[in-house]
Amino acid sequence: MTEKFRAVADKNTALTIYNRKNRFFTVIRKNLAKDYEIEVDASEAPILNKYLKNPEPYESTMAEMKILEEEVFPINDAIKKVFGDDKGLELNMIKLGIGANKTDYVTIGEKDLVKFDVKPTLNGLINFVEENNESILGFLDCNYSKEEGNVEYLTCVQRNLSENVFSIKLKILASMQQRGLFLKEEHQYYGLQLYIIIESKVINGDKLLEFLKELGIDWELIFFRRRLGIHDWTEMECELNSDNLKSYLRAKFDSLNYFDVNNITRLITKNNLPFIVADKMASLLHSMKTERSFNLNKDNYQKSSFDVNNYSSSEEYSKTLKKAEIVAAAKLAVAYLGIQKEITFDRDVSNAEIIKYKEELTSI
Repeated sequence: MTEKFRAVADKNTALTIYNRKNRFFTVIRKNLAKDYEIEVDASEAPILNKYLKNPEPYESTMAEMKILEEEVFPINDAIKKVFGDDKGLELNMIKLGIGANKTDYVTIGEKDLVKFDVKPTLNGLINFVEENNESILGFLDCNYSKEEGNVEYLTCVQRNLSENVFSIKLKILASMQQRGLFLKEEHQYYGLQLYIIIESKVINGDKLLEFLKELGIDWELIFFRRRLGIHDWTEMECELNSDNLKSYLRAKFDSLNYFDVNNITRLITKNNLPFIVADKMASLLHSMKTERSFNLNKDNYQKSSFDVNNYSSSEEYSKTLKKAEIVAAAKLAVAYLGIQKEITFDRDVSNAEIIKYKEELTSI
């Protein structure tokens, strides 16, 4: 199932997590329009676009260098700190304004290096900016994507950062679709946004979490809030409707078959026990069935394949739990959760069996 959710970290920072085909995409957006200025001028596009394959914006815009120095360069430092000094970002797109002032300058870009087979990097740009700080006036729009409606200012990327992190991309852009919003909120025609796009194998890898911490994003708090909210809502729905409880237990604990789930739910309803007890019971019983399956599989592996008395682990794994096993799990669950409740069960269940299975469940 595809999963997607959004989180807001502070007044300028938001992110969306998207899971697709066993890959996670973390898109972090930082609003630059609140803290930084951008200069807007008319461009030569009305005539120039007649000759160009890719149209340029009808306005020329220059963002202040503080954006790179305060927002972009620290991200590059964080990447090198977490993933290694050799993992600095490659520079795919930028255009700098070089000159005396904003009415007297020329532009240079990464393509001016590429034509000499020189690969631009963010590390190189950082050094260049430090040495020529007074003459670099800002960075300008580089590309206009007509289909997406985005004006792009900067693109950086680094791939294969670790076993679980496939790539990290940086983009600075202004969306023409959001122009009205920023004109209203920030009184700016161009609302520059910094995007950090992380493609990873898992969402909670150590390196990824460390990198997000360097960015000032409290990942643990985000997941705690989300997990707690989902759990509380699920609890309410399962306590209101036993069918929801059955569906939840089957989805979460794949070792429990149809009859196991029905018998657990029946005991919960009979004793008017809360959702947390059902969840704990199912967890205990799932662990027990999984442990039995593992041990049986190990025993079968050691036996000869010609042993007529040998039977498959899947048969044992799918066996329906006994009533005594379910009652034993219920007694342990209420004790573990500190609930003072005497469990009522069918007369045909022996106390000796309950004690035996309680010992087995406790030992797991």
